[in-house]
Amino acid sequence: MTTDWKALCAELAENVRYLLDCVADDDSDPVAIMECVQHLGATRDALAQSEPEGPTVMEIIALADEIEAEELGQVDLVRRALARWGRPAIQPETNGQT
Repeated sequence: MTTDWKALCAELAENVRYLLDCVADDDSDPVAIMECVQHLGATRDALAQSEPEGPTVMEIIALADEIEAEELGQVDLVRRALARWGRPAIQPETNGQT
């Protein structure tokens, strides 16, 4: 799985738009502005994370050799690979929002 950059950018754009609306008012709500700043910070943190890396070719070959030595099949190979290297992609924090 990979980061949904389009959704992350859309969320960032919406937060920026909301922040601009807040500061455009003469009676700017400091709580709303702080919430926007927090959302922008969370988005920035998510963007700063590196994408998870998969196994190297040599690690895959070693796992295939291991499965072959144990006389297991392709399904076992896939299951073991997922158990060893499978992990969810980076997801931005939503702070309780959907």
